[in-house]
Amino acid sequence: MRVDSHKAHTFAATRRLTDGAPGEGTPFALHLTDESGKFRLLALDFDAHHAGSTADKDLAACTAALTAAGIEHLVCSSGPGGGYHVWIRLSTAVSAQRLAPILDAFSAAWPSLDRGPLANSRTGCVRAPGSPHRAGGTSMPLTDPHIRPVSLRALRTVLTQLTQPPQSKGASAAGAGIAPVPVHVDVQGHPYLAGPRRPLNPQIRALARAPITDRTDASAVGWSVLLACAHARMQYRDLHEAALTDRWPGLEFVRTHRTNAGERTPRLDATAELARQWAKAVTAASYTQSSTAGPSPARRAAETTVADLLTRMDSQPHRWSGKTGAQDRLVLLALAARTVAAATAEVHLSERDWALAAGLTRDTVADRLKALVQQGWVARVQRAAGPWAAVWQIVRPGGGEQRSGAVFTPEMQSQLDAELECAREDIWHARALGVLGMRVWTHLSAGRLSVRELATRLGICPATVRSKLRALHSLGLCTADGRVYRGRSRLARAAVAAGVDGAHADRVRLYRLHSAVFVWWFTTRHQPQRSDALGEWGEFPDPDEAEQIHPTDIALAYGATSTGPPVSATTWGAAMAAQDLHREADPDSWWELVAAARAALPAPDMLLAPHQWARTAA
Repeated sequence: MRVDSHKAHTFAATRRLTDGAPGEGTPFALHLTDESGKFRLLALDFDAHHAGSTADKDLAACTAALTAAGIEHLVCSSGPGGGYHVWIRLSTAVSAQRLAPILDAFSAAWPSLDRGPLANSRTGCVRAPGSPHRAGGTSMPLTDPHIRPVSLRALRTVLTQLTQPPQSKGASAAGAGIAPVPVHVDVQGHPYLAGPRRPLNPQIRALARAPITDRTDASAVGWSVLLACAHARMQYRDLHEAALTDRWPGLEFVRTHRTNAGERTPRLDATAELARQWAKAVTAASYTQSSTAGPSPARRAAETTVADLLTRMDSQPHRWSGKTGAQDRLVLLALAARTVAAATAEVHLSERDWALAAGLTRDTVADRLKALVQQGWVARVQRAAGPWAAVWQIVRPGGGEQRSGAVFTPEMQSQLDAELECAREDIWHARALGVLGMRVWTHLSAGRLSVRELATRLGICPATVRSKLRALHSLGLCTADGRVYRGRSRLARAAVAAGVDGAHADRVRLYRLHSAVFVWWFTTRHQPQRSDALGEWGEFPDPDEAEQIHPTDIALAYGATSTGPPVSATTWGAAMAAQDLHREADPDSWWELVAAARAALPAPDMLLAPHQWARTAA
């Protein structure tokens, strides 16, 4: 690698990778060619050093074209200047002459592209991911660094994306789902990512609170914290309070900068520096999504696991017969959907969230999980700890049993989403239908079947099939001869006729309310000096006042401020009712407060042993 020992942007010195990284704060770069002068790497350097730079726009167009061509790539933020590096691995050594037409097209399409490193096959180099910048900051990876090499032929397909007419190119990009996360602007003109706020993960919270020493790269730490805060949908006012009021150590680079003597001195305008760095972080986060690069190894492993599960389920149709079998199927499908969405084999999933995803009740999920665990379909990796949900995973075949070898396809994703979406329809809350009514309706949707055929396929008696058919007919979902009416509007009208319209939304509201109250209760109990639950809502009604609360709002659990034995159910119901009133009055603030309460808690592994909270788990 090339080393810029004097930070003069010369990279005159050389050093072998096997000798380790150079000294603290020393920039280092990677050669793009091998010893014969042929390219092994491509690094597209989008400069943002001058006013009016199009680096952000060019980066979006570049990643869109590469993704549409199926080329995996790594995007890195260059450093304090706001530029970007896009790295591509080549499967074979390619001469500069063969690459020239492609690089010419890239330069013409993206004006901010620096052609210099790519035009020098002898000493052309670009700062490596993780390399410091001479002016501060670090080249930070924004996407998955595990990218597969691509051939020159695949690289040439990018040219077709650049030479398409604007209409077809836009349609191609839209079809590939390439679009940055929407960026909104607050009343002061500061950007932030659209979407609900999320809590920071424990690693980032620890990084933000760790002291900055002389050997710490404050710019790298600060950039990581800012980028995580942008992904968490925080706003500039949150960062202003964290950096300049609470004075998070991890944001020290906003308040001070390093001098040539290695010391840190206060900045002339820390507020302006924070605003500048925050705008950069929001821009980078808006382009950091799974569509800007090929699937990561973790995502591919998760998709393989889910494809194997769905194939095994389809090969055992009789396992999902009867009422409990249908419920088991929905529980597994909900876990499969969460696994794909999280792109990881192990997922945090509470029983209430599980139930909402599967269109079931929490009690049903808790009951069916026992059977699925015992039969080896799912496994609990980690018990629930305090307000943190348990960790679950799909069990893959073992003991010599062959895996299916199935590949996860868009058709599998569509079928998975459609079945779960159907299960969450309000109509299946009708007492006369339920999960078996849904199964009868689903099978009839695929083709007309006799009562006996339906009974055989579903593993239920013909009398039950006839009762479900009568209910479906009375609600306008099928004809007397078994022809099914499909469509969400038809299901919605049937729900109105059955008096269950809005039933799923009511269950969502109730379960989210249960979970939020428990978070507040746990925060009050675990860190009473830091919880403002009482200050936010005041004292909850006493049991006499709670007698006025409707029975449907009462659940058998603890009250929000209880620290002793279980209080009466009416107190818990009154606590939920009081917080529900606050949620209706100011829903955005309500969700932010719940997220903040959860984020203020220690990580699950730092809490008390799970069995000590078994009595209080909601």
